[in-house]
Amino acid sequence: MRRLVRTALPDRVHRYLARKQSEVDSGRAPDATWDSARKTQAIRRVFSELKRMAGSRERCMFCEDSRGVDIDHFWPKSKYPERTFVWDNLVLSCSGCNRDKGTWFELGADGSPLLIDPTRDDPWAHLFYDSKTGIVTARFIAATQGPDPRGQYTIERSRLPLNIQAVTEGRRSTQKNLIRCVGRFVESLNATTTHTAAMTELLACVNDNSQYGLVDWFFLRDGQDEQPFAELRSKSPAVWNLVTAHVA
Repeated sequence: MRRLVRTALPDRVHRYLARKQSEVDSGRAPDATWDSARKTQAIRRVFSELKRMAGSRERCMFCEDSRGVDIDHFWPKSKYPERTFVWDNLVLSCSGCNRDKGTWFELGADGSPLLIDPTRDDPWAHLFYDSKTGIVTARFIAATQGPDPRGQYTIERSRLPLNIQAVTEGRRSTQKNLIRCVGRFVESLNATTTHTAAMTELLACVNDNSQYGLVDWFFLRDGQDEQPFAELRSKSPAVWNLVTAHVA
């Protein structure tokens, strides 16, 4: 799971969503109203924008392993019909995550969702990545001597398949790619030739391996202390700052 930036929709699409939401607010069934709207040009535009937000591979915004094929309501529309056509409540999901998540959705004591929303939250503020196994767990909170509640819910109780073998193997493959390209760049620092080509290759590698949020993990979070990322930061702070600015 990685941070995603919620983009803006065209005004005409927002007007359509507002009009359909008013129908639900007036008593129309949310499921039937949504189903009848799914094939409209406006909802197709919503789907296209969600895919653009997800990146060139159009991955599911939850597991990031499978292709996103459907619009999911972060707050389930059956329980929260007032959010059925709200743009900020719509995310791109694969069929597996959409099915497993279903209507399973719990709120914390303050009334906010326990499930991490990648379009609103920084997932790594609540999660921890084990680079040896490819498994993601809840971040440990020293102040409470326990797991982060939102991280724990997202990984252990949300029913999302975030640590199945296919996903963990995908994370480990992405991690290997990042280690390989950063290692090659560190080696190039000892050469007497220009680093322009190596720098271009490094940034391209970062762009090509942005899935699973591991670029953020290794350049902005705890993973920056692992090798060869720590070595890059030590040997070439200027390049490190350039890459982190690119990532952020």
